[in-house]
Amino acid sequence: MTLTAEQKDAVRCEDDLMLTACPGSGKTRVIISKLSRVIDEIRDTPRAVACITYTNAAVQEIESRLRHHLQPGDDAYFEICTIHSFCLNHIFRPFCHLIKGYKDGFKVLTPESAEFERHVTAICAQHGRYNLTFKDFEDFTQLRMDLDGRPVGIGIERGALTPEVATAYWKRIREAGFVDFANIIYYSLLLLRRRPEILSYVSAKFAWILVDEFQDTTDLQVEILALIAGKGRTRFLLVGDPCQSIFRFAGARPDLAEQFAGRITARTDKQLSGNFRSSSPIIAHANMLYPRTPPMTAVGRARKYAEQPVWQHGASAFTVITDYFLPAIEALEIPMGEAAILAPTWYSLFPLGRRLREYGVSIVGPGARPYRRNRQFAPLAEQVCGYLMEPRPDAIAGIERTLFNTLLDVTGRPHFDIFSYRGRVIVFRLLDHARRLHQIHMGGIAWLEAAAAAFSQVLIEKEYLTSGDKDVFAMSVEEMKTDMRNNKVDLANLTIDDLGGKCPRYTRTIWSSICRSGTSAASCCRGMPAAPSTRPPRWPCARPCPRSPRRRSNRVSPKRRCSGAGKADSCSLMARPTIRLSPI
Repeated sequence: MTLTAEQKDAVRCEDDLMLTACPGSGKTRVIISKLSRVIDEIRDTPRAVACITYTNAAVQEIESRLRHHLQPGDDAYFEICTIHSFCLNHIFRPFCHLIKGYKDGFKVLTPESAEFERHVTAICAQHGRYNLTFKDFEDFTQLRMDLDGRPVGIGIERGALTPEVATAYWKRIREAGFVDFANIIYYSLLLLRRRPEILSYVSAKFAWILVDEFQDTTDLQVEILALIAGKGRTRFLLVGDPCQSIFRFAGARPDLAEQFAGRITARTDKQLSGNFRSSSPIIAHANMLYPRTPPMTAVGRARKYAEQPVWQHGASAFTVITDYFLPAIEALEIPMGEAAILAPTWYSLFPLGRRLREYGVSIVGPGARPYRRNRQFAPLAEQVCGYLMEPRPDAIAGIERTLFNTLLDVTGRPHFDIFSYRGRVIVFRLLDHARRLHQIHMGGIAWLEAAAAAFSQVLIEKEYLTSGDKDVFAMSVEEMKTDMRNNKVDLANLTIDDLGGKCPRYTRTIWSSICRSGTSAASCCRGMPAAPSTRPPRWPCARPCPRSPRRRSNRVSPKRRCSGAGKADSCSLMARPTIRLSPI
């Protein structure tokens, strides 16, 4: 792996280090190189290295890229996870029996689950609140504890919730055997504080802990890391940038990074200042908004791109996008899959995403899926369909992880042997069934129904599910169908290509976002590239599909390809890149 001088300097540092990395500076490459280097050092020892990052997407990205540098058996020496997963697997789950209410086990309450909606609705009803909106439910997802065990969060700060409501909510879910993400962190901190043997166990296990996006770490998370560091057995590489903190609403405090570095006497004299992603005009504007020392510089191939940023103001974001943004990217011959719409928070993107889909613009991000995220079969179907469209070896790990989470959600029990040879065999059995069904059932809905039955049978035979669970996936598919009908999806013409496609530019497995009209386009899962391409998209067929619906504007009309001589019955939806919606 080729590294710059700044990157090499950071990787070779053997001291605790807080590394400030500007956008596009190759910090993921540094983390992967450091992981590989540490694994070489601890191989054949009882110790391991943990890499903690903020999102599951980042976990998958680092894990897939690291695997190119590993030896057989190295899986035992590293763990790449979110902070919630780290605390769950190494602190809370092994020792939850020491906490009142969890002596007999627990289930994780996710915001996407029906149980979450039921418990929130019940608590609000007890306090005279009905007809809850998305924002009301979101307030509960952002509840957390401070270092003194007091409920805090955006909802409490703005008066939408009270500490009493938060306490009642947590009491209710604990009595039902659930734990949410906020309490996974809080109870983990309590266990480390009150049980020295648990703290000794965790610190003895990990020789290094690498933390990505450290500027978005909260006070409880920093305290957990500080307790581990206090044992003197674990070294730290903390990578972040105070200018890129985006999770203040979730309790992130960039000032904690510098305080923590001081507590563990970490070095702060190394930076990554070269941006490989952006053009010189973009870098110049960024340096004016967020001055740095040393200043960020453009060092990649995009540095010579001369297009200047343009400011447009209008009555609404939707108006600006349809009147200015879409015509502009067409004039520059930029494919939609290389365009992104950013916003400060998720909230504004949900209604915007819905309006864009109704307008005929395919998107990936908030409002893109035409069904609810908590449908149990949906994540597994997404992963498997993606693999059918693009069978990459590194996608198998993602399918294993999704199968593990699906079984945990259905049964309430973790089946860790999914990550063993036995689990790998089962994954390939599921893929074999999926491939055969693909050859038989060309319709997307027929494939979903048949795959739900076949997957259930395999998992029952292998005793991961019981006979009483045989209809769980089938019921989930029915729920997905209802959601898609409500979103005006043309189920009769849904194909397997719509359920998983391949982005032409990024060659990455993706899930199709299905537009209100029933057409589909593959969603690009990587961000906007360094500089927009000046080449138009190369469609396999220049003929418009006879089935293609009319749009308000030809600028945003998705094209289709015809596999026959213009016959409607030989058309399939093209895996076309779409606009990505994301918070900044």
